[in-house]
Amino acid sequence: MAAGEYLVCFSEKCEKEEVKQYFVDCLSRAKFSVTREEFEGKTLLTVDAPFEILANKVKEFVTEELDKFAGSDNQETFFTPAERVYLLEICLESVQYDKEHLASYGIKFREKDSFITDCLHSKPPILESAFPLHHPHEQEKIWKKKMKQNVIVCPLQEIRDYYGESVAFYFGWMTCFTWTLVPIAFVGILLYFFKPRGVTVDDNPLLPLYEILMAFWAISFLAIWKRKESEYSFLWCTHGLEKSELLRPEFTGKTQPSPITGQPEKYFPRWKRWLRYGLSFVLTLPVLALAVGAMLCSLNFNGYIKDKESPVYIAAFAHFAEPGHIFAADNEYYGYLIPTIGHSVVINILNKLYRSVAHFCTDLENHRTERDWDNSLIIKRVLFEVFDCFLPLFYIAFYQLNVVALRRELVGLFWGDEIRRLITESLVPYVTEKGHVWKIQREYAKRKKDSDKKPFIPSQAQQDIVLEEYEQFDDYLEMVVQFGYVTLFASAFPLAAAVSILFLFIEGRADLFKLLYMYQRPKVRRVANIGVWFNVLYCMMVLSMLTNSLIVGFSSEQLAVWCPWMYETIDNDQFIINGYGRYVVAIVFCIEHFLILCAVISRCLVSEKPKWVRIAIAKEEYEKAQEAKERKEKHE
Repeated sequence: MAAGEYLVCFSEKCEKEEVKQYFVDCLSRAKFSVTREEFEGKTLLTVDAPFEILANKVKEFVTEELDKFAGSDNQETFFTPAERVYLLEICLESVQYDKEHLASYGIKFREKDSFITDCLHSKPPILESAFPLHHPHEQEKIWKKKMKQNVIVCPLQEIRDYYGESVAFYFGWMTCFTWTLVPIAFVGILLYFFKPRGVTVDDNPLLPLYEILMAFWAISFLAIWKRKESEYSFLWCTHGLEKSELLRPEFTGKTQPSPITGQPEKYFPRWKRWLRYGLSFVLTLPVLALAVGAMLCSLNFNGYIKDKESPVYIAAFAHFAEPGHIFAADNEYYGYLIPTIGHSVVINILNKLYRSVAHFCTDLENHRTERDWDNSLIIKRVLFEVFDCFLPLFYIAFYQLNVVALRRELVGLFWGDEIRRLITESLVPYVTEKGHVWKIQREYAKRKKDSDKKPFIPSQAQQDIVLEEYEQFDDYLEMVVQFGYVTLFASAFPLAAAVSILFLFIEGRADLFKLLYMYQRPKVRRVANIGVWFNVLYCMMVLSMLTNSLIVGFSSEQLAVWCPWMYETIDNDQFIINGYGRYVVAIVFCIEHFLILCAVISRCLVSEKPKWVRIAIAKEEYEKAQEAKERKEKHE
């Protein structure tokens, strides 16, 4: 099997055999090789293209000049698997077909002329899905020959060659995140094991210093990654794609001349989109209300809400957190972790519900480009995730002002979320997929009459069609939440960085395994960076400077250890002396603004591209300009 084969699955709504046959004929006329098979009531096509068709799509050379390029003598290895799939998709989209002929069967199309995309979005849809097939040899090469032989180093180049730049940037970012955590994690471990006796996170005098170190780590990490990102972008030849935009096939609007090009294009008024933004907000409110309800239940079960006059106090739930009961803080079996872990599970369920709502609302907003659609969806889901995961922590930290309870809740959410992800994203899909394959083999084995024949082995198309579609968005979202756990409450849980390294190491391997064996092979997308996710991380970094400064100054007694003259002890608790509150506010204000100023200065002074990348890009642009000048002079 070629490493670039594509699987096309007809929709169940496409019942007419004439339509399916016409689709196959169009591919055959375009010189594609097509293999058809029926599987569980679905019609599957395995499509591939000869080397000459793929080569003609590459602008840098033509088929007659292939001998000038290294490796051109071996057409099987000239393109990487990702390049082959990427070119194959472009070739499939450019297949010529007669819309009027298909319209005679009652099928309506968009205005675009992209073969596969048109058939996916036709009414009724001709195709259910279209995606590249896995290649067992490449899977084995990445997992067994690279990953198993060296579990420490992520095979980033092999991932890029097989999946393309979009997936490779994710694993590159996760690797950078993991290794840059090592120094700050080492400091956190020292703080934990060498703290004075009787000192907790509430009054540890070293934690304010750790908060400052964590802020500088976050600034350094984002600067390091931005430079590393530019290196990958140059080495993978995607540094010129920052401004490219891919129009969405679902975009609708009134056709009118473009004020720039004069060509007809679709136009959708901005004021209408803002109205739809408002509708999106209204539609998401019920799910947010459910998240608030789950948070309040968790806080009552944990006993954090003790004011019986409070409107959010639920006596029936708070009863279980009283001393001697199952969820009490003094429970010898750590029963207080049950509500926290349960809240983490509920968060996962609500996140799946909100995912559907967010997709519907983002489609409703009718974005013009794929980038705008992605950014809108990312903003919705990140805000919900931050709201859902961190709202209980914000409540405990800045309303209850209880940093000890904050640490307990943070540890429970942190561990619960990590364990839940490993189980739901790796173990369950693996068992499900293996069970489905076993079921297929058993059914075919029963039908066999000749016992001497070899057991039935499903084709690659049959194995891949039963797999779930891979959503890279969820992986990024989980890592952003991980970044939040490490940075937002650093002065409450300094061990978070060390624990994160362990889970990031495991999850990086689990993500690669599930991508190789438990999900459909994603379409190749050429990108120059991680996109809007960097802005999300930057905003979270700035927010962490505020949250940690407030914890040091108001939620804990950490500042009281450094400035005891501004505090007085009442019932073994520290309170600000009247008249000194302004100074505490000033100290917190100065710390937070100093850290933000450092972040701004770093953004201004540290170049996003290393010197060698800047020189290489400038040299490349100069050579292109010289070539254009020579062509112009030759033409004249």
